[in-house]
Amino acid sequence: MMVPFPPQTKKAEVVERDITKTIEERILGWHEHATIIAGRFGAGKSVAVEEALRDMQGVYVHQVRGNDWEEKLYKRLGLDGPDMLEEVLRRVGDKLKRPPILLLDIPRTTKQGMETISSFAKELSSDRKLAHVIVCASSAAMAISFDAGGSARQKDIWVGDLTEKEAKELLTLRGHQNDWKQFVDACGFNALDLVDACDISVEAKKAEMEQKARKEVLRFKDQCKIAGDTGKEILNKLLENRQAGEGAEELCTDASPKDVAMWIREKGYHAVIWHTVKREYQFASELHANAATEILKSTSQSTP
Repeated sequence: MMVPFPPQTKKAEVVERDITKTIEERILGWHEHATIIAGRFGAGKSVAVEEALRDMQGVYVHQVRGNDWEEKLYKRLGLDGPDMLEEVLRRVGDKLKRPPILLLDIPRTTKQGMETISSFAKELSSDRKLAHVIVCASSAAMAISFDAGGSARQKDIWVGDLTEKEAKELLTLRGHQNDWKQFVDACGFNALDLVDACDISVEAKKAEMEQKARKEVLRFKDQCKIAGDTGKEILNKLLENRQAGEGAEELCTDASPKDVAMWIREKGYHAVIWHTVKREYQFASELHANAATEILKSTSQSTP
């Protein structure tokens, strides 16, 4: 833990982002409660968090892949259990003159373990204040499952898409300083989508994204029936509010956001996301919004 933290991405390959500064400020000013980093898949959450932690001492990263994540954490650290972990954290904190940082990385494929993560983070960051637990959830649907005791006992940070300036810088780093606009016009401002487009082609990536968005919207509309026509109700409300630039409030359907998020996580159809800071449903992307517009318009016209 005393070795300066080395991010996976080289400094020269990282785009300077305001959200990284926000995360860094949270880390440097931390005194209690866990931090939850959420956002769309591919928004650049891990890169932003790791960049904020670059060269810091007292950082340990552990991936959560199932219900046995805690036992694996102790095993990796060579510890017998939670009591020994607390002792190690105290000793590291004494050396650093501040609590160490535990970064729990949750891949999109993880579907279990969030309940124990919540209690683990609450114990260490809120009750005992022995470590700053940062939870980086690859899927926004996973992030909503985290609950360390309500908003007063956790800090939610949302990593959005790249700004136009950030997207241009990212594409310039990848050799597309002259045609970067073509990429964002076709693929939007999601960091991972833009990187993928660089590796294949703009046309191929756009076609892939459009096909996927259409499938996810259709499945969400037709199959998400937690409390009535849950998926359809959320999509309709999002379209109704789209021109005003607003999302859909929680009460647009009888199902709770957590239940909707669980359905999305289990089925894998990410047509919408629950914004953990704004507390509203949003389309997962502009392509999903366009697909929903076409599909629901077609449905209404075919209904007698």
